[in-house]
Amino acid sequence: FSFIQALHAASLDDPVAKLTPEALEKLRNPPQQPPHIESPIICHGVEMYFHLKHVVQAAYKGIADSAARRFPGAEDIPTSHSVEHLIAKLSGVDSVKNHMCLNTCIAFTGPFTDLKQCPFCDSHQYDQLKLEATGKQVLTHEFHIIPLGLQLQALWRDPKSAEHM
Repeated sequence: FSFIQALHAASLDDPVAKLTPEALEKLRNPPQQPPHIESPIICHGVEMYFHLKHVVQAAYKGIADSAARRFPGAEDIPTSHSVEHLIAKLSGVDSVKNHMCLNTCIAFTGPFTDLKQCPFCDSHQYDQLKLEATGKQVLTHEFHIIPLGLQLQALWRDPKSAEHM
């Protein structure tokens, strides 16, 4: 019942949605043109990132470092973290991070936002060893969602993908 109530009350401004001010602005005023990158070295970094999307960050850094040692100007290849932010900025698509039960029973969102333990398996939302050792709340597990509205807007901006919609 509380999930149904949460759906009825849902809005873009709901703090449970965890949308950043930038994401809200993009949803309300979507960009109208496809993104464009002027710099060839930044384009190379973005392409490299997409080719390595399932490889660890260290591989991206190793390839970028190797290129920087061999090719003039290649030291300007952005870090993978910078490329992630650039892609989010250019595409208008960014993820929303949510806390999740270690055993993936629930997400600590909506009616479960204020819980500290999973009601099904009793796993803690925060790593208890790190909490005791440092006093800092470190998540045991998280997942990212990509709001559908941002994805659809990004597809609509490109004439080819808009034509296929």
